[in-house]
Amino acid sequence: MKSRWIIILAAAVALSPSCKKGSKSERSLLPNVTGSANELVVILPKALHGDSLGKLYSDILTEDVPFLPQSEPRFDMVMIPPEAFTDIFKPHRNIIFNDIVKGAKEAKMSLKRDVWAAPQTILYISGPSYKSIYDLLLKERDKVVSIFEQAERDRVIQNAITYEEKPIREALEKKYGVSMYFPKGYRLNFDHDTIAWISYETPLTSQGIILYTFPYTAKNTFTVDYLLAKRNEFVKTISGPTQGSYMTTSSVIVPQLTDMMFKNRYYGVMRGLWDVYKHPMGGPFISHITVDEERQRVIVAEAYVYAPSKEKRNYLRQVEALLYTMEIIKK
Repeated sequence: MKSRWIIILAAAVALSPSCKKGSKSERSLLPNVTGSANELVVILPKALHGDSLGKLYSDILTEDVPFLPQSEPRFDMVMIPPEAFTDIFKPHRNIIFNDIVKGAKEAKMSLKRDVWAAPQTILYISGPSYKSIYDLLLKERDKVVSIFEQAERDRVIQNAITYEEKPIREALEKKYGVSMYFPKGYRLNFDHDTIAWISYETPLTSQGIILYTFPYTAKNTFTVDYLLAKRNEFVKTISGPTQGSYMTTSSVIVPQLTDMMFKNRYYGVMRGLWDVYKHPMGGPFISHITVDEERQRVIVAEAYVYAPSKEKRNYLRQVEALLYTMEIIKK
């Protein structure tokens, strides 16, 4: 797995108090968090950086993000010894502490929010020995990743709600019975009878959401083949930059379909790569698929990124977070 080390430069960081919301969307007078999106600081004795525990952290936190067209780590990890954890690191957005507690019977994890800054996420892992911490981390590796992915997602969602492009949400609610939050800069490109396309465009990148619906009539709806056929049918309406070109699904890799429960609702989550027929464009996509039982229809909300010659992890996570704001409006 890919491992990458970075240095935090905090000279230009403002540490003055603010009234921004904290991790629980409550007002906070703490300073803003520092560090870039998806950075994570791990506090561990230097002697263990190259040992089994340090290597395990590297394997878990810098594992490649799946279904990106190039290799990128889940997090940009910075590992420092306890004596290096000075005031400059305290306001960092994501921190993991590793502590030995004499007399402890077993290793355990505890989570704290907004200790030195907001919105901040700090994970404390403690135990009677570093071996016990290693064993717990190995067992809970998916949970640790989920904690910090959720923390980053929550920050994006909070920003989208605070700086909302409200007319887009109102248009989707009125026509599709679906509510989603989009921050300033996003625009509704079109909304046809059963498909809407919303995106944030810059000269070098595109981050978008494609929302489409179709009747829930097939028992095999939640299969890769069925959902890909539907996807290609709908996204074909998004024209490419040259005549006769349009969006489709890349055949370089087979998309993956997994299950997820979110807010007591079942979702299929499909990840893959998209490209454009008759034009050299492409990138990653993530789809959230669910059933609107009241209207007997399938709803698909898809996040995609186009960022040629750029790393795509952060762009994709930003737009993917917006999928988690989707709610179905009751009749």
